[in-house]
Amino acid sequence: MKVSRLIGLAIAVMMLLSLGLAPAIAQDCDGEVIELEFMNWWGAAREALMDTLIGHFQEENPCIRIINQVQPWDNRAELLATAAASSNPPGIIMSTRPETYQFAISGLIIPIDSFVEAHGTDLSVFYDGEIGLQYWNGELYGLPMPTAGGLTSLYIYNKDMLREAGFDPETPPATWQEMEEISAAITVADPMGVDVMGAQVIGGIGDGDASFVSWLYTNNGRYSSDDGRTLLFNSPEGIETLEWMINFTNNINGGVENVTDFFQDTAFAQGDHPWYDDQIAFLRINTSFYGHYNVNDPEGYADSSHWGTMLRPYNADNPDATHAGTTGYNYSGAWAYTIPAVHSPEKQEAAFKFAEFIGVHPLGGCAFLFAQSRPSPVKECNENPAYYEVNPTWSVVLEGLATDTAVSITPVQGQLAEILANAIDEALFGEKSAADALNDAHAEMQELLDEFWAEFDADNM
Repeated sequence: MKVSRLIGLAIAVMMLLSLGLAPAIAQDCDGEVIELEFMNWWGAAREALMDTLIGHFQEENPCIRIINQVQPWDNRAELLATAAASSNPPGIIMSTRPETYQFAISGLIIPIDSFVEAHGTDLSVFYDGEIGLQYWNGELYGLPMPTAGGLTSLYIYNKDMLREAGFDPETPPATWQEMEEISAAITVADPMGVDVMGAQVIGGIGDGDASFVSWLYTNNGRYSSDDGRTLLFNSPEGIETLEWMINFTNNINGGVENVTDFFQDTAFAQGDHPWYDDQIAFLRINTSFYGHYNVNDPEGYADSSHWGTMLRPYNADNPDATHAGTTGYNYSGAWAYTIPAVHSPEKQEAAFKFAEFIGVHPLGGCAFLFAQSRPSPVKECNENPAYYEVNPTWSVVLEGLATDTAVSITPVQGQLAEILANAIDEALFGEKSAADALNDAHAEMQELLDEFWAEFDADNM
């Protein structure tokens, strides 16, 4: 049976499970029940969905008991690193791509190739760019969920604000230059702050590297070489990209502090965000935003005459540039469900069963993501026509997924990202030119990257 035909069944079963009415599956458990602590960050409204998913898994696997350990986002990386390195880590952990690589190199988690072979898991159901992010040094360490794609390639936009400013609400900006023009007409700002914003093109203070890398690819630039050994971001395309971001921020939004203050103490997921008050025209989103939008403003979400989805604009002055997104850079996306090495083979087997259920089962990640109006890393899941009923802009979402490019990184990516983020701040605050900031960062980062590869190559000779 095709995955798309099972979505309706998945939702129905999940509803039954939430009521405790799912039919029991006849299966005896002769041995002891294996308890599997599941360390994850599926909190807020998604915790109930995950509990329902776990309930269905346990109906099919009564010998495995999943303990849903939802974690706080504060100090997330430290919590995970401590747990993974402990003598008694959780049975299965949710880690980002750099963390997965680091845990693999440290021997804290196991590759899952043997489980994939033993279970006959079909990896071709995933997008190549999704499953490809889960390999390190030729071995597979996890199955993806949610998508790493759709995190940088998409914007939602306010049609009413475009209409009121004299622009066609059905033709959102495709280029940097068009977004500049519309944003300049919409933005209400002075040195004291922003009342209404057209668009934000920088990240927050201290994390502007991810925004820079995202815009870099829409100017036909690249962060690194395919093998992850050479950094390329300080190219002419990179310098031009950062100069454009600085000029946009200063000339239209009135400076970095204005942008930071505009979003201070707001959260899209919680409903206290400028988007809900018609105060921002273009908002960079990831695919989880549709579910949050629907929960926080169901009437607004239901009326697509007031909003739309568009692709990240590209630099029209570069003939080689086009729409683009990135996957796997730093901590954005490329989540995997990884299995600690210290546990018994029986517990590792149970962990793989759960990871596989989350990854490829129609009643697992497929239904879990559909319930949030989010795409799946499993291609066939996204062919479900019901997606268009819950998201009228679904075709644009799929276009965004198709534009995504995987960024090659290493386990020292966190250190590299911090250096680049500091350099971006220096340029945004006028302490260095864009060229000097990127060139200085490149020199420091490449030295660190070379040291990593030299040590890695020496250990694996």
